[in-house]
Amino acid sequence: MPCHAFTRYGLLLLVRGERIASSTQLDRLLRADVVFSDEPPESLARPVKQRQRDLGIRTGWLYDAEDDEEYLLEPSGEAPEQKAETIEPTAPFVGEVVAARSLRHAAMDQVARLNEQVQSGEPIDVGAARNTVGAILESLQRNERAFASLLRLRSLDTYTFTHSLNTSVLAIMLARRSGFVEEMEEIGVGGLLHDIGKARLPAELLRKEGSLTPTEWDLMHQHPSLGVDIATRAKGLPGRSLQAISQHHERLDGSGYPAHLSGINISPAGRIVAIADVYDAMTSDRPYRHAIQPPDVMRELSREAGELLDRRLVSAFISAVGLFPIGSLVRLDSGELAVVAKINPQAVRKPVVLVIGDINEIRTDKPRPLDLARQPTPDTGRKIVGMEDAATLGIDVDECLTTGIEAVVGAASDVDALA
Repeated sequence: MPCHAFTRYGLLLLVRGERIASSTQLDRLLRADVVFSDEPPESLARPVKQRQRDLGIRTGWLYDAEDDEEYLLEPSGEAPEQKAETIEPTAPFVGEVVAARSLRHAAMDQVARLNEQVQSGEPIDVGAARNTVGAILESLQRNERAFASLLRLRSLDTYTFTHSLNTSVLAIMLARRSGFVEEMEEIGVGGLLHDIGKARLPAELLRKEGSLTPTEWDLMHQHPSLGVDIATRAKGLPGRSLQAISQHHERLDGSGYPAHLSGINISPAGRIVAIADVYDAMTSDRPYRHAIQPPDVMRELSREAGELLDRRLVSAFISAVGLFPIGSLVRLDSGELAVVAKINPQAVRKPVVLVIGDINEIRTDKPRPLDLARQPTPDTGRKIVGMEDAATLGIDVDECLTTGIEAVVGAASDVDALA
């Protein structure tokens, strides 16, 4: 549907982006009482948003002030307090992102080899997995934003490998932000291998577009246990990595799987990788649905915090990743387009952005830095009102980031430490 369809009496039929699934639906749309509009009436605003969210339909609009929620959560003691590491880059973004891009390709190849080893019946190369994570950890310590900016690069064809890598990176970022500094490498290895058990499942099950049957779900629920078996046979995998593999689908209320662990029985490694896994899976295209926008995923994580997921860790995750990840193309209420360049941990709705113009005149060669958290007043400051697809608009996000950040290095700017 190119627009919303509803009756003149206020009955919602289909939303923008929804597929017409039958001739009956098509016939209903051709009746005289149907109204087509880009903007639904006020009474249907919320049902439209909910319908699009349920269907995983990308929308340019994120939220209105009236349904805005508090994403940063107060700690509630589910996880032990740890002293977080002070995060200061030791290498410039522009240089590190080149190295991070090369490392990402190598890491993807390594994940593919690990899966091939499982499928051929060979023991996985634990040493290679640990070396890969060690290299990623070093890159993140040099400049976390550089590797984080590459998390947006996804493909449905390589989802299995991309998801494993992204989960590892996100888990390391969360472990670092929440104070599990000494455990970062082991947790990162657990994130890289958390879905290794799926290599023993039928390929058609993993690619299925429709709903799984109860029997298929039972089979899918075995992958954490299969992963532990694979990792144990290989030997040399640290205990926290095994915990991440076995517990990344466990939930605080005991509703997870495979062991239905609850509360303190779920390790910090399991809790951390669970959050990273859910976030990356929901923000990725899948055979059965489109990717969900990051702010909507963060809202869902916030709702589940304390009941299913660790509340303190969810709060730390939102601070680390932000509502709008680095490299996101966003629209401001001024009509301008901008690329997110830096997260403001204490103001997740207000990142540092690089303004590249508007829909009529895009200038990727002259991005202008703007810290949305340092606006004159809440009433006069600009804010993000939507996310856009850079590929659809033909915008090279990498060029915007490198050009924009190079432009402010060593120059007077309202953006501190943007490089």
